[in-house]
Amino acid sequence: MALSFNHATKRIAVPAVDAQPLQIQALLNAIRTEEASERGICYDQIATAAGKDDLGGGVQVGITLNLLSTWKLEFETGSYQATITGGNLADALARVQNTSSPQVLVQSSAAATVVDGGGGTSLTPAQVWAYVIEAGMPAEQIVRLLLSALTGTTTGAGSATETFRSVDGLTTRISTTFDGNGNRQSVTLNGA
Repeated sequence: MALSFNHATKRIAVPAVDAQPLQIQALLNAIRTEEASERGICYDQIATAAGKDDLGGGVQVGITLNLLSTWKLEFETGSYQATITGGNLADALARVQNTSSPQVLVQSSAAATVVDGGGGTSLTPAQVWAYVIEAGMPAEQIVRLLLSALTGTTTGAGSATETFRSVDGLTTRISTTFDGNGNRQSVTLNGA
């Protein structure tokens, strides 16, 4: 990682190549290297971090990085989208010193945990979406079904057969049949 640290202005310069994406763990590693350097040991600590506690079964608490004092990230100017991902940056909006270019996207952890793929390596986003959650369905298909049920168009509401379509209305995602008492009898799912 080629981040550079200016202790006088408390800015961490992030080159475009390191910002697509900027992983929280890689940022923390660079900070710890700077703090331990000949120059860095003459200054106050740059950041604290917590997380990665083992919850068992390959699950760890996500990492949270907290920049101290008035330290900020300053992304190289250019036409690109910088992304901060792989954990949480505390007070992220106040910790990015930036003009209108590049656009900076902060992807905070949606949950308090990250799933370990075994052998000490985290799952890639593609592996997370392909992870089978229930009934042989991967996360990607389950999200499509949930989106359909929550926001898609419906037909037959209150009748013996109800259908829920995809947001674009092109695909029937859920088809259900009910008995005379309104009890669900069968469900056909299409998350593909």
